[in-house]
Amino acid sequence: MATTKHLLLLFLLILTMITITSSTSLPFLTTEQNQIATKIIDAMISSGSFEDWSGAFLNNNDELNGPVLTSTLFLPKTSVEGINATSPLVASYHIVPQWLDFSVISLMMPFSRIPTLLSGHSIVVTNNSASGFTLDGVLISEPDLFVSPSIVIHRMAFPFNFSRYGGGHI
Repeated sequence: MATTKHLLLLFLLILTMITITSSTSLPFLTTEQNQIATKIIDAMISSGSFEDWSGAFLNNNDELNGPVLTSTLFLPKTSVEGINATSPLVASYHIVPQWLDFSVISLMMPFSRIPTLLSGHSIVVTNNSASGFTLDGVLISEPDLFVSPSIVIHRMAFPFNFSRYGGGHI
Protein backbone atom coordinates (compact mmCIF):
# COMPACT_ATOMS: atom_id res chain seq x y z
CA MET A 1 0.00 0.00 0.00
CA ALA A 2 1.39 3.38 -0.99
CA THR A 3 2.08 5.80 1.78
CA THR A 4 1.28 9.49 1.67
CA LYS A 5 4.99 10.24 1.10
CA HIS A 6 5.06 7.92 -1.92
CA LEU A 7 1.95 9.47 -3.39
CA LEU A 8 3.35 12.97 -2.88
CA LEU A 9 6.63 11.95 -4.51
CA LEU A 10 4.75 10.42 -7.45
CA PHE A 11 2.65 13.59 -7.84
CA LEU A 12 5.78 15.80 -7.84
CA LEU A 13 7.46 13.53 -10.40
CA ILE A 14 4.43 13.68 -12.70
CA LEU A 15 4.17 17.47 -12.28
CA THR A 16 7.86 17.85 -13.13
CA MET A 17 7.51 15.68 -16.23
CA ILE A 18 4.48 17.65 -17.41
CA THR A 19 6.29 20.94 -16.79
CA ILE A 20 9.42 19.88 -18.64
CA THR A 21 7.44 18.35 -21.50
CA SER A 22 5.26 21.43 -21.86
CA SER A 23 8.34 23.63 -21.88
CA THR A 24 9.87 21.89 -24.90
CA SER A 25 7.21 22.59 -27.50
CA LEU A 26 5.90 25.95 -28.62
CA PRO A 27 2.18 26.24 -28.04
CA PHE A 28 0.20 26.95 -31.19
CA LEU A 29 -0.77 30.60 -31.37
CA THR A 30 -4.16 31.44 -32.77
CA THR A 31 -4.53 34.36 -35.17
CA GLU A 32 -5.82 36.49 -32.30
CA GLN A 33 -2.89 35.52 -30.04
CA ASN A 34 -0.46 36.25 -32.85
CA GLN A 35 -2.02 39.72 -33.28
CA ILE A 36 -1.71 40.39 -29.54
CA ALA A 37 1.93 39.21 -29.58
CA THR A 38 2.72 41.51 -32.52
CA LYS A 39 1.05 44.44 -30.75
CA ILE A 40 3.04 43.74 -27.55
CA ILE A 41 6.36 43.47 -29.38
CA ASP A 42 5.70 46.64 -31.40
CA ALA A 43 4.93 48.55 -28.19
CA MET A 44 8.01 47.20 -26.43
CA ILE A 45 10.41 48.14 -29.22
CA SER A 46 8.73 51.56 -29.57
CA SER A 47 9.37 52.24 -25.88
CA GLY A 48 13.06 52.54 -26.70
CA SER A 49 14.57 51.00 -23.56
CA PHE A 50 14.49 47.86 -21.46
CA GLU A 51 13.31 49.95 -18.49
CA ASP A 52 10.07 50.76 -20.35
CA TRP A 53 9.35 47.24 -21.59
CA SER A 54 7.18 46.20 -18.62
CA GLY A 55 4.80 49.15 -19.06
CA ALA A 56 4.49 48.50 -22.79
CA PHE A 57 4.01 44.77 -22.17
CA LEU A 58 1.29 45.26 -19.56
CA ASN A 59 -0.50 48.09 -21.40
CA ASN A 60 -0.84 45.93 -24.50
CA ASN A 61 -1.64 42.68 -22.74
CA ASP A 62 -4.32 43.99 -20.38
CA GLU A 63 -6.44 41.31 -18.73
CA LEU A 64 -9.19 43.80 -17.89
CA ASN A 65 -9.73 45.27 -21.35
CA GLY A 66 -9.72 42.33 -23.69
CA PRO A 67 -8.05 39.13 -24.74
CA VAL A 68 -4.54 38.49 -23.50
CA LEU A 69 -1.59 36.43 -24.55
CA THR A 70 -0.81 34.08 -21.67
CA SER A 71 2.87 34.78 -21.38
CA THR A 72 6.01 35.39 -19.37
CA LEU A 73 8.26 38.40 -19.88
CA PHE A 74 11.92 38.24 -18.91
CA LEU A 75 12.63 41.91 -18.22
CA PRO A 76 16.29 43.00 -18.35
CA LYS A 77 17.42 45.28 -15.53
CA THR A 78 20.26 46.92 -17.44
CA SER A 79 21.48 47.19 -21.00
CA VAL A 80 24.40 45.35 -22.51
CA GLU A 81 26.45 46.62 -25.43
CA GLY A 82 25.34 45.01 -28.68
CA ILE A 83 21.85 43.98 -27.50
CA ASN A 84 19.30 46.53 -28.67
CA ALA A 85 16.02 47.08 -26.80
CA THR A 86 14.40 48.31 -30.03
CA SER A 87 15.05 45.08 -31.95
CA PRO A 88 11.93 42.98 -32.62
CA LEU A 89 14.13 39.86 -32.48
CA VAL A 90 15.43 40.75 -29.02
CA ALA A 91 11.94 41.62 -27.74
CA SER A 92 10.46 38.39 -29.16
CA TYR A 93 13.19 36.33 -27.51
CA HIS A 94 12.36 37.78 -24.07
CA ILE A 95 8.72 36.64 -24.21
CA VAL A 96 7.57 33.07 -23.62
CA PRO A 97 4.00 32.25 -24.69
CA GLN A 98 3.38 30.32 -21.47
CA TRP A 99 2.62 31.26 -17.87
CA LEU A 100 5.82 30.40 -15.98
CA ASP A 101 6.08 31.65 -12.44
CA PHE A 102 9.27 30.92 -10.54
CA SER A 103 7.86 27.81 -8.86
CA VAL A 104 7.35 26.27 -12.32
CA ILE A 105 10.72 27.40 -13.75
CA SER A 106 12.59 26.22 -10.66
CA LEU A 107 11.48 22.62 -11.36
CA MET A 108 13.17 22.63 -14.77
CA MET A 109 16.42 20.73 -15.11
CA PRO A 110 19.61 22.28 -16.50
CA PHE A 111 19.64 22.41 -20.31
CA SER A 112 15.84 22.40 -20.49
CA ARG A 113 14.65 24.69 -23.28
CA ILE A 114 11.83 27.21 -23.01
CA PRO A 115 10.43 28.21 -26.44
CA THR A 116 10.06 31.94 -27.04
CA LEU A 117 8.09 34.08 -29.47
CA LEU A 118 11.22 34.25 -31.63
CA SER A 119 10.47 31.33 -33.92
CA GLY A 120 12.94 28.46 -33.61
CA HIS A 121 14.66 29.97 -30.58
CA SER A 122 14.44 28.95 -26.95
CA ILE A 123 15.85 30.06 -23.63
CA VAL A 124 18.06 27.51 -21.86
CA VAL A 125 18.05 26.77 -18.13
CA THR A 126 21.78 27.06 -17.41
CA ASN A 127 21.74 26.80 -13.59
CA ASN A 128 18.85 25.65 -11.44
CA SER A 129 20.41 26.14 -8.01
CA ALA A 130 18.46 28.22 -5.51
CA SER A 131 21.46 30.49 -4.94
CA GLY A 132 21.93 31.46 -8.58
CA PHE A 133 19.15 30.41 -10.93
CA THR A 134 20.16 31.40 -14.47
CA LEU A 135 18.62 31.26 -17.91
CA ASP A 136 20.99 31.65 -20.85
CA GLY A 137 23.67 32.35 -18.24
CA VAL A 138 21.75 35.39 -16.94
CA LEU A 139 20.69 35.61 -13.29
CA ILE A 140 16.99 35.94 -12.49
CA SER A 141 17.53 38.88 -10.14
CA GLU A 142 13.87 39.35 -9.15
CA PRO A 143 11.68 36.30 -9.76
CA ASP A 144 7.93 36.86 -9.89
CA LEU A 145 8.26 40.65 -10.12
CA PHE A 146 4.64 40.63 -11.38
CA VAL A 147 2.26 37.68 -11.38
CA SER A 148 -1.37 37.57 -12.52
CA PRO A 149 -3.55 34.67 -13.69
CA SER A 150 -2.16 34.90 -17.24
CA ILE A 151 0.99 37.06 -17.08
CA VAL A 152 4.32 36.73 -15.27
CA ILE A 153 7.27 39.13 -15.31
CA HIS A 154 10.71 38.16 -14.02
CA ARG A 155 13.54 40.70 -13.74
CA MET A 156 16.80 39.54 -15.29
CA ALA A 157 20.22 41.00 -14.48
CA PHE A 158 20.93 41.54 -18.21
CA PRO A 159 19.21 40.97 -21.55
CA PHE A 160 19.46 37.56 -23.18
CA ASN A 161 21.63 37.06 -26.24
CA PHE A 162 19.60 34.80 -28.53
CA SER A 163 22.58 34.22 -30.83
CA ARG A 164 24.46 32.49 -28.00
CA TYR A 165 21.89 30.05 -26.57
CA GLY A 166 18.73 30.54 -28.60
CA GLY A 167 19.24 28.00 -31.37
CA GLY A 168 18.84 24.27 -31.14
CA HIS A 169 22.29 23.50 -29.78
CA ILE A 170 24.27 24.66 -26.76
